[in-house]
Amino acid sequence: MSATTFPAKLSESHKRPNIWTMADPRTLDELAVLTASVEAREQDNWRTDALSAEGIARLREEATKKHRFSDSMAQYFEDELKYEAGRWHDEARGIESTGVPAVVRSDKAVPEDVLDKLRALSNELENTPKKDWHPESDNTILDVVHPAMYCLVDDQTRVLKEDEEVHFPEDNRDLGRWFSQVAEIYPAKKEQQRDPHTTTASQPLNHTHQWLPADFSVDEDGNVKTLSYVNNLHTDPSKPSGQLYDVVERALEGLLPMFEASLAEFQLPGFRKEFRKGNAESHWLLESWKPPAPAELSVEDLASSAEDRQYLRTDGTAQWDKSANRIEAARKEYWTENREWVRVPVEKFEPQTIEPISLKGRQLQLIVKLATIHLNAEKPEFEGGAWHVEGTFREKICASGNIYFDEENIQDSKIGFRNAIDTAKAKADLPYEQHDFDAIMEFYGFGTDTETSQELGTLSTKRGRSLVHSNGLQHQVPSFKLADATKSGHRKVLAFFLVDPLEKVISTARVPPQQYSWMQQYYTSVFLSMPPRVPNEVRRMILEYTAPAAIVPRKTERTEAESQRKKARLASDKEPRCGMSLEEARAARMTLMRERAVQAVVIEEVNELGFGFFEQ
Repeated sequence: MSATTFPAKLSESHKRPNIWTMADPRTLDELAVLTASVEAREQDNWRTDALSAEGIARLREEATKKHRFSDSMAQYFEDELKYEAGRWHDEARGIESTGVPAVVRSDKAVPEDVLDKLRALSNELENTPKKDWHPESDNTILDVVHPAMYCLVDDQTRVLKEDEEVHFPEDNRDLGRWFSQVAEIYPAKKEQQRDPHTTTASQPLNHTHQWLPADFSVDEDGNVKTLSYVNNLHTDPSKPSGQLYDVVERALEGLLPMFEASLAEFQLPGFRKEFRKGNAESHWLLESWKPPAPAELSVEDLASSAEDRQYLRTDGTAQWDKSANRIEAARKEYWTENREWVRVPVEKFEPQTIEPISLKGRQLQLIVKLATIHLNAEKPEFEGGAWHVEGTFREKICASGNIYFDEENIQDSKIGFRNAIDTAKAKADLPYEQHDFDAIMEFYGFGTDTETSQELGTLSTKRGRSLVHSNGLQHQVPSFKLADATKSGHRKVLAFFLVDPLEKVISTARVPPQQYSWMQQYYTSVFLSMPPRVPNEVRRMILEYTAPAAIVPRKTERTEAESQRKKARLASDKEPRCGMSLEEARAARMTLMRERAVQAVVIEEVNELGFGFFEQ
């Protein structure tokens, strides 16, 4: 990005990824060059090597040998890598393209002092006797701050109206503003959604639970301020959770230009035109055969026996079964069995212009997650995860940012990416003859039953590295092991999930904290803050008018009129529920996980549907 280029504010004219984003197919040759470029950029000092004659020659030779490049592919790989070696999204912050589309990384975007503070506070938060292990993880994934706990639950969670949302005071992060509000139960909208690209998935998606993002403001200089509480992260400044807020803000300031870079890359076409020759109307795929069409072979050339020659010369009884048709079919069969695929030459590399995008000067919503994978001698291996996207259609997440801030005694851990292919568009765009899909298989690797995704590369997630990727990509954490199986080890990640900045979902600005423990702490402080001369019984009566019954049990008898008044303040013994106990929050988390598991199954079902090419 040129230093003089003025970034455009993100607007409706920009594409924004979502969980159903589909891509145009890439040719096998393009995938090979893309994969080789990703692998080259994973090497230490790859920029220096790419810009030196000796280094680029070595990289080209390695890639050509591994991926069986043609000469034109090797030249394209070299030219692209040289160009990328001289280009940064942000050189001062070390933000660079990884080669995987819309995935950027940096090893210095988040300052080291922020990482050190994050490590220290994370250790303090984990140092508790009652650890919250993620369900079904066999006590390997520790949820330090997880959005699934105390999530929004339809027909249960209390939500303020849009014009009643609450933000922190200017000078502190006091939660009192939320507890003083009267919120209504959020009614279920019974929202359902299928993958919009297919109607054959087994079932529609029905999500009744939602992660709650926090609101953040970003000024024109990129400075971040937390506007509403991070769900499951208490704001008490005397505790590690409250002290983590400053770290979260500074970490997000480091990731912000990476989110901008990822969104900017997402505006590029989904494939490189240099790897495609001509267009669909020209049937250029079919012209890549040698010979390009069946030859005018004689009956003697087509049939080796007298019986076969007699069959080709004899008309059948059906209109379509004439000798001319038989000979034509035999010529096509002979051509199909004896033709040779001619690899389409790759055209010269042409740099693409990436127009910068700005997220500054606006309010953003982000979901925050802090988690640690713990391994030990009894559990020395993390099995890896499924291919997935982050969130559902309710969260509207467009990009994810991960800070791999700590790692100990772990073999190189990675993250893989793949694109879901828009099969309907692919079938419409790709030319093929009736009964003949071989050209498409040779050029794209697609068959009738082929998986409808293309893997784009795997990236290292070493200690101190930050990665931001489009949520239009599916991603997967492969398995990894302890480096020394006799000792324990861990990998820690702070994740930010960016809600589409042009959309708005229900956030913590509209949901008073649902944790009973937070309520108890707040109302205890209210009780203790009253003047000493106020009798305890009067204090209790005040709390009974303001606090939920689950927090302050009702003891004082009142008149019917008083009972009606207290219902408005959520203070009746028979009042609707308000907040959640720890057990209820865990139950809600399990429901949320089951709903998302269904989505993961649908994604995989769609992937396994195949292309289903039909006769033309």
